[in-house]
Amino acid sequence: MLPVDWHRRFRGLVATDHSLAPLTTWRIGGDARVYLEPADTEELLESVAMLRRIGMPFRILGGGSNLLVGDEPIEGAVISLNRLNAVGTNGPVLVAEAGARLIAAVRAAGSAGLSGTECLAGIPGRIGGAIFGNAGGKHGAIGSRVVFLELLTRDGDLESFEPPASFFRYRKSAVGDRIVLRAWLRLDPSEPSVVRGFARAIVKERRQTQPGWVGNAGCVFRNPAGDSAGRLIDTAGCRNNMVGAARVSDIHANFIENDGGASAADVLALIDRVRTKVSQVHHVDLEIEVRRWLT
Repeated sequence: MLPVDWHRRFRGLVATDHSLAPLTTWRIGGDARVYLEPADTEELLESVAMLRRIGMPFRILGGGSNLLVGDEPIEGAVISLNRLNAVGTNGPVLVAEAGARLIAAVRAAGSAGLSGTECLAGIPGRIGGAIFGNAGGKHGAIGSRVVFLELLTRDGDLESFEPPASFFRYRKSAVGDRIVLRAWLRLDPSEPSVVRGFARAIVKERRQTQPGWVGNAGCVFRNPAGDSAGRLIDTAGCRNNMVGAARVSDIHANFIENDGGASAADVLALIDRVRTKVSQVHHVDLEIEVRRWLT
């Protein structure tokens, strides 16, 4: 466990056997043996240094979307970036800490009359996770706007650089096991009313074609080249399939919903069923997009 003096001088939240289910959009998951919520970047750096010193492994938790946490306790420490949420603009550049909500980034850009973040409207999660997974949709992805990144390595070293074009790919990035601390996005001047109107239109579109934020983790599978995972799942006859309280959404088949009380085991079994059925019907092996904390 953590040194006693750490509990006394930590300015953020320190807890043991802390439930992770309420911190994920799937509302699924066991407890974190040790849970840390640093007050700021300085305390995050101190936390990583302390955990390395005592030899305790750790994981980073952002907004809890695109994540399936296993049913058993998560050993080691879970560090939440919830409080590292500053976001603002400097000329045509949006600067956001890793824990800033995507909706906060969209609103800050819109208020400043800057266009380019609207593709993130209606997506749950935080900047750090969006950078890691190059979040976006048919209107664009965040990676095309990133001009500078500040990352923290697992060894506690800071890395600041301009990411090359090859750094971002479809729903992927080269962040790897590093921790996103802060991102700089270059945006385009526009009128606040135009930006807000476009963002509202994208949110409306997502609400008509996708389930809400709570009770799912977003798209479960990556779209294969030239096709849609949702279409493949639907035409393979998997829509509304259930395992326990986990169900393939009837709104969008690439979403698995927690109907209430679903376990990680339910979701994993349903994922396996869907992949098997799509492989049998379409001869396509779907690639899982959702991150999994299973041990």
